[in-house]
Amino acid sequence: MSQDYEKGIEDYIRKDFLVLKSDDSVKNGAKLMSEKGQDSLLVEKNGEIIGIVTERDLFNKVMVKGLDSNKVKLYEVMSSPLITISRKAKVKEAIALMSKNNCRRLVVKDDDKVIGIITQKSMVGDLAQDKIPLAELELPKGVKCPYCGSIFPDNKELSKHIDRVHIGAGLLEGDIRKW
Repeated sequence: MSQDYEKGIEDYIRKDFLVLKSDDSVKNGAKLMSEKGQDSLLVEKNGEIIGIVTERDLFNKVMVKGLDSNKVKLYEVMSSPLITISRKAKVKEAIALMSKNNCRRLVVKDDDKVIGIITQKSMVGDLAQDKIPLAELELPKGVKCPYCGSIFPDNKELSKHIDRVHIGAGLLEGDIRKW
């Protein structure tokens, strides 16, 4: 997995990003994000991408404050300036930049042109393609003691356990000091 951090970010760039005008309403932005299954959109003004709006922005800057999403404009809740990275960067550079700026998304540029977005989720999700085999979990077979949760192969062994441990300890008589 450590060699994945040396890989370029090309494979993790989401190129199906959304763009809306800065004076569009938050409601329109949220509706588009929902329809397209996206968790963010880029904000454009005069042909230039100037910010990003995420689901978290919508929640924290609009819903929590009880603002009217029809009246609030995207430029009022967007994060700006954009934090960008070159499409030629490595995964470890993207992670370091996200960490330094406490963000989960970077706008990817090729020269000065926006070509996509890279997210923590896209990198981690794609890194998870290298599945790690997990030991199969077996449910214990047998009978469970209702007092301590121990598992026994059959009722006879459970009965011996209860007689020896719980009754002998005075648990069933209400004396929990011995147990």
